[in-house]
Amino acid sequence: MIKIISLEGFEYSGKSTQINLLKRYLKKNKIKSEFKREPGGLKNLEKIRKVLLNSNLNNQSLILFFFASRFELLSKINFQKDKLYIFDRYFDSTYAYQGNTKSDKNLIKYLIKLIKKELLPNVTFYLDINNKTLLERKKTRSFQNKFDRIYSKKFLTIKKNYNELIKTNIGNRKFIKIDANKSKDQIHTDIVNHLKLCKLI
Repeated sequence: MIKIISLEGFEYSGKSTQINLLKRYLKKNKIKSEFKREPGGLKNLEKIRKVLLNSNLNNQSLILFFFASRFELLSKINFQKDKLYIFDRYFDSTYAYQGNTKSDKNLIKYLIKLIKKELLPNVTFYLDINNKTLLERKKTRSFQNKFDRIYSKKFLTIKKNYNELIKTNIGNRKFIKIDANKSKDQIHTDIVNHLKLCKLI
């Protein structure tokens, strides 16, 4: 079995912090791991990331760009069964952020079905943050990229789309909602405990 997990959540949910804490934990415990981010994850795919962050593509084009980058990334990773693969965002982000209409969502669901079953996450952690905490954390960040600015106005829609995914069966993966309003150490402990329960570490 290929062991894959993904971390999802709105900006300011603490996703990057949790990825860094998980990196340190896995290294300390000598657990073989590999981290990838989307879009990007490979040198040539970081160019696509720049295009996406600096373009005015329509929503359907964005969906196709994200999946083109995703399929290329998956095809280039030399997956090994004794290693844990951690994705900073995966297809859930595309659904949550670009799933504006029923047509958009159907397109995304179709593209998800094209991913090989063994490359679907075993577990997806969704860091669920409330609007009050989001606004408090937003004040502490000086830099925002284009997507931060655009999607900060769509918080409730994105939250609704993530909650739809909780009820959607995708392969055999577990979709675990984590309370991201808690302290970073509590969240990290929750993630590690779930990984142990799922026998991924």
